[in-house]
Amino acid sequence: MKRLAYLLLSCAALATSCSKDNDATPSGPKEYQVEYKVTSNATVSDYLSYTNESGGNTTLSNTPLPASYKFKRTMKQGDNLTILASIDGGTAASEITCSILLDGKEVKKETGRGVDAQAVPVYVIGE
Repeated sequence: MKRLAYLLLSCAALATSCSKDNDATPSGPKEYQVEYKVTSNATVSDYLSYTNESGGNTTLSNTPLPASYKFKRTMKQGDNLTILASIDGGTAASEITCSILLDGKEVKKETGRGVDAQAVPVYVIGE
């Protein structure tokens, strides 16, 4: 009976450790293709700021829309990507949408509406 219990516990431990290995989010650095997309029913974003390839911020003003920014960046779990885009002096029907894509897959999207519409999606690696 002890052998059977030991065998069952060993199998359960092995199955659990294998399951965790397969489901775990990698915490080591990985290179990603990052893309930001900004669309709007307005023709210009008065303010646009995004996390760039070095992890710093790039800030632009009076940016023609739609706009797209692509680059490669090596990131690890806990690193983040952020984009903020706004319209100043729009109308109640104004809209601006920002999307964050990693390796071609959309991971975060946000739409702002109204006179001073803004969208600020944030994505954290491993989220």
